[in-house]
Amino acid sequence: MNDFPTTRPSEPTTIAEYLDAHALQVLPLDGAAAADLGITVPVPAGWQTLDPAQFPGATQVTVEPNLVENGFAPNAVLLVGKLSHSIDPEALMALGFGDGRAMPGWVEREASTASWVGWPSRFIRGTYVAQGLEAAVTTRYAVVGEGTQYLVQLTVTTLESQLDALAFDVSAINDGLTLPAA
Repeated sequence: MNDFPTTRPSEPTTIAEYLDAHALQVLPLDGAAAADLGITVPVPAGWQTLDPAQFPGATQVTVEPNLVENGFAPNAVLLVGKLSHSIDPEALMALGFGDGRAMPGWVEREASTASWVGWPSRFIRGTYVAQGLEAAVTTRYAVVGEGTQYLVQLTVTTLESQLDALAFDVSAINDGLTLPAA
């Protein structure tokens, strides 16, 4: 009789799966603590920053309240969390495209493995369908810090139909993400 398993446990395909597989806890930071580290995101004119208490675990949430459509407001969500122990940032970043590519009806427009301000990073842009709406999303992940490390995620979501109207704002948010110098 074969005492060996016939199937191998699946390898992580998303950042969340990697964190779970490596028993990593992520302690969320608020906006002030993130800013003290040098991690900030600009708020374009007309956008509003919401009370982070409404979004447990979020560092900053901003919305464009003038373009709400079908109950959806274009938004930018910054998550910054202190990792419970050091990891190989490249191994974690290797999974940075998994979440986006798993979205229903995902159509990828861009994917980059380039570092951001000298830190390991992944950036993905595309569209997907959720609750009957076609969403356009950009997500950047980065791992910053030596010794003590922080996982940064910035996701900007609009409706696909709003891409032209919000192109400048989406670019300003993505390009304006600051991280401490590597």
